[in-house]
Amino acid sequence: MYKHLNPEQNLAGYAGKVVETLLRSMAFEIQKTLKSSDPDNVHDLRVTCLRLRHALRLFGKLLPAKAARKVRGRLAKLQELLAGVRNCDIALQILGHKSIAPSLSPARRRVLAGKLGQERQRAGRAMRLRLRKMQRSDVLARWRSRLMATG
Repeated sequence: MYKHLNPEQNLAGYAGKVVETLLRSMAFEIQKTLKSSDPDNVHDLRVTCLRLRHALRLFGKLLPAKAARKVRGRLAKLQELLAGVRNCDIALQILGHKSIAPSLSPARRRVLAGKLGQERQRAGRAMRLRLRKMQRSDVLARWRSRLMATG
């Protein structure tokens, strides 16, 4: 990301390149997650989403304020959906370590894993629905044009 930094470039130009790069990464991660919503892909999309939110907050004064605020809000809602899936993934991972949850019997562990699996499926459906909607409506292109607008 920092390869865009050029001593001759102004900060607004740099901010635009960072946001542009993150939007491209976001499109790639959405595509990857829709293809397979495995824990790694969900995590990668969540990280990219968080980085874009931070960039919009950091460079907020250099971007159209209303657009940046709106996009940050939409990203926050997406992150909630991603967190629902990711939290289940982490809980299932923890449950798999006998040393972390030694007091659970194998039967209780299976029941809990089943419930977490069901919750992950529910959260995953909501996440995929949102991602497909974003992809169909080409929302990232609209965000890009609004965030890169000058004046």
